Amino acid sequence: MSTNDWILLVIAVVVALVVVAVLVWTLRNRRAERRRAEAERLRRSVEENRPGVEQRAASAERTEAEARRAAAEAEAKAAEAERLRARSEDERRTAEAARAELDERRRRAEELDPRAAEGADRGDHRGESTPGTAGSPTSNSVPGGEGRIGEVGGAGAHRNDQDFRR
Repeated sequence: MSTNDWILLVIAVVVALVVVAVLVWTLRNRRAERRRAEAERLRRSVEENRPGVEQRAASAERTEAEARRAAAEAEAKAAEAERLRARSEDERRTAEAARAELDERRRRAEELDPRAAEGADRGDHRGESTPGTAGSPTSNSVPGGEGRIGEVGGAGAHRNDQDFRR
């Protein structure tokens, strides 16, 4: 091979290498441009979807605040229910104590009342409703189911022992 052939061969190889380099560079630039375009498209999509996501986040925060408020209300209602239950228990104990005191006063009044002693001698029991005693002042049963102390006079009688319904 002559020197010219070698020169032409080297020039052909160099040209081929330059062409390959240009092709690689062009392909890389196209690929980079496609990636830049895809990145830009994703950024636009993010910006378009941001308001919806922020709305959902705000909605979640509102719902969480509502849940906290409802929980606080439930705690307050539970505390109120417990307070009312305790008050009811206190009132029930007070009523039972008052009822026991009234029963003791009634028993004491019947001990002191000479008419009650006569009834006991005759076998008349005050707690029972017998003909002729159902409406007596010392009867324990009154229509409507309320216990009535009666209008007992004498020692041991107290004005609170009287029935004030008129």
